Amino acid sequence: MNKVLWIAWREFKHTALTKAFILAAIFIPIMIVGMIFLLGPLLKPRIAPLKGTLVVAASDPEITLGVIREMDPDRIRERQELSRERREKAFGAEAESKMMNPGAAMAEVLRLPSIHVKVEAADADADLEVLKDQVRAGELLAVAVVRDDALVSEQTPATNGYDLFVASDSAPNHTTLFEDALADAIVGVRVGRVGLNIENTRSLLRRPEANTRRVSEDGGEASENVAAKMIIPMAFMTLLWIATFTSGNYLLTSTIEEKSNKVMEVLLSAVSPLQLMTGKLLGQAGVSFILLAMYGGLGIAALIASAMMDLVPMIHLVYLLIFFIMGFFMVAALMAGVGSAVSELREAQSLITPVMMLLMIPLILWLPITENPNGALATVTSYIPPLIPFVMMLRVTAASEPVPLWQILSSIVVGYIWMFIMIWMCAKIFRVGVLMYGKPPTPLELLRWIRYR
Repeated sequence: MNKVLWIAWREFKHTALTKAFILAAIFIPIMIVGMIFLLGPLLKPRIAPLKGTLVVAASDPEITLGVIREMDPDRIRERQELSRERREKAFGAEAESKMMNPGAAMAEVLRLPSIHVKVEAADADADLEVLKDQVRAGELLAVAVVRDDALVSEQTPATNGYDLFVASDSAPNHTTLFEDALADAIVGVRVGRVGLNIENTRSLLRRPEANTRRVSEDGGEASENVAAKMIIPMAFMTLLWIATFTSGNYLLTSTIEEKSNKVMEVLLSAVSPLQLMTGKLLGQAGVSFILLAMYGGLGIAALIASAMMDLVPMIHLVYLLIFFIMGFFMVAALMAGVGSAVSELREAQSLITPVMMLLMIPLILWLPITENPNGALATVTSYIPPLIPFVMMLRVTAASEPVPLWQILSSIVVGYIWMFIMIWMCAKIFRVGVLMYGKPPTPLELLRWIRYR
């Protein structure tokens, strides 16, 4: 055991106590935290005052009058307020107030008296090319040409619309304002032609907002946050990926490097292959746990800062630790086995690629599994190694419906059984491969190594 612990410390020291690892595991999370607090000021756009003339060429003068109404600063503020309400509905009012996004910053700017747009109707004999030249020269902000069929509501939006010409240096936010004003003006004229009032119609069509509340077991209530609850399962699985595959990659490269530099032979003169592999696994487990703690702590800090910690029950953190141990030793055993069987990193790619393609399945199926955690797809993949820890992490953190407890417990039992089987199989490969040089083995040869006594 002393030899195993010495190898584990050596592996941990040469991986975790390096400048590159300290930068990746400590300083990068600190930088991310700093960026979170600086995100609002950094993303706040500096929109130049919008001042100039917008020319509208339309057969119906009501469209031009509608654009004049829609370009009024009060009407623009109303549209921005509706946009802010949609964001709060999607991401939560607390997050909206704590982290200013570009849309919120734009709304703040638009509350200032910085919009002075004069809307003019184009003359009947006006030349469109001349108007475009005035846009290029900066004499006009934009020119809108409303097609004759724009007011025919029976046709599809792809055929009835308008052409908008803006300067090449027009700000995207300014262009969006023109597009929204023209679209709303055309809709207003359509509604007016059937004898309805556009303001009353907007009020009638405004969807009622649901005040969905989550009721916790302790009797408390919190606002529902659908977007965050969809992202959290992916965040848990990504955290598992970062922790397991980063240290697993270290294990693969260090094993290949020690073998190619003949350091492996020196180590094997003092310890057995099993002791060497066990020590390397334990050392990299410590590295992986540091990564899990650093990035997991960063995520928890972000949730606390956004007042959304109630989205992550304590049992989910327990599951994270259980499936982290399972996932790390599955991946690390594979990496150690492959690393011992080859002498160059290039040779390892052909052996590890099929496994990596298999492990990509949880990333590809993230959304279907999260939306239906008890479906046939999610249930079946929960018992396929080495997918078990990643798929189960998605399932247990999904908010759509709870996973039956018997499935969680059975997947843990099956997963740990497969973990020990994979460690045993890779130990067999490690024992033979560490002293094998020359042509890299084929998958069939690796199976023969496993059967050696």
